[in-house]
Amino acid sequence: MANDIVTDLIPESTTETKGKKKHQKRIPGIYRRANRWQIDATYKGIRIQETCATVEMAEAVLRKQKTSIDEDKYLDKERKSTVTLGEFARRYLEHCENSAKQKDTRSKKQRLGIFLTRFGKDTLLADITTANIEDYRTERSMSVSRYGRKLSVATLNRELAAIKGMFTWAVKRKEIKIEKNPARSVTLVKENNGRTRYLSQEECEALLAACPSVTMRSVVTLALNTGMRKSEILDLTWASVNLRERYIELPDQKNGECSTIPLNSTVLDTLRATPRRLDSDYVFPGMIPGEPFCDLKRQFAKALTKAKLQGVSFHTLRHTAASLLVMAGVDLTTVMAILRHKDYKTTLRYSHLSQDHKRAAVEALGNALASKSEKAEKVS
Repeated sequence: MANDIVTDLIPESTTETKGKKKHQKRIPGIYRRANRWQIDATYKGIRIQETCATVEMAEAVLRKQKTSIDEDKYLDKERKSTVTLGEFARRYLEHCENSAKQKDTRSKKQRLGIFLTRFGKDTLLADITTANIEDYRTERSMSVSRYGRKLSVATLNRELAAIKGMFTWAVKRKEIKIEKNPARSVTLVKENNGRTRYLSQEECEALLAACPSVTMRSVVTLALNTGMRKSEILDLTWASVNLRERYIELPDQKNGECSTIPLNSTVLDTLRATPRRLDSDYVFPGMIPGEPFCDLKRQFAKALTKAKLQGVSFHTLRHTAASLLVMAGVDLTTVMAILRHKDYKTTLRYSHLSQDHKRAAVEALGNALASKSEKAEKVS
């Protein structure tokens, strides 16, 4: 930057000027280093560093840089991040795995993997703009899976949420030098939660009978009888299971709180019949030692095909647990506590299923009032 300053700024050295330099007041941020003058100053949060031949040149450069900052024309090459998307995604996922507040790292890895495939691992993080992410949202909304199904709105929103989370963390990391989150203004697609798919008792029995393995059947049984999320079941360890007191403890919940999940007799029998492996702490271990069960997606799809169930995902089992609780007469407050919903509005989606019980309650109230009226007539 200093080379851009014209040489006319360098004054001729005379005896008169030398005498004045000794008493001249220097500008803060400029100091002499050997036979050169160094600029190291911070102005409006931006650090300016230059090396000049003379003090007059250093003062002129500093004034010019401050003016550029005031006019929002300052270009600091070091402020642009040189971190690639692939490198930062790896660091972000490591952060999620080591953070107690971050859940379902496995799904984040899959969702961000799609994003990386679209933009390329060698793309600079700083080169991704809001327009790029909006185009990605449009492309993904029109994509079709290998099974011929259109990508659901919920899946697309989970992908966008993962992207937003990654860039939010990038802004917080000062060494990454990303000042703006390009995904912040990208809006999620509106989801239609008016109708929630859940399984009937016959469909539950058909699904359990169609499970291709004992492990898969145990996983489905646990999901239907506890309402646990897929990630919670796959990450479940024996240290969190208390068979004597009949509960499962989840220390790192989605809402950041510690929760206990009561176990009914069906789940208790299932867990007692589940063998423990010496090479894994997971309740449902995978084929690789130390890794959880990872064949769920393929086996679940196979079970759905055999049971002839459509419009069903693994999360449908959680909806089924909530729906059966409500239809069994359990109040919504208790359902909210069992499923660990943070927002009561989420539980209210199942309120329409309790209409029969409300009508029965109103009928009971009417019968009670009618009997009192009859007694009053007899007395009179």
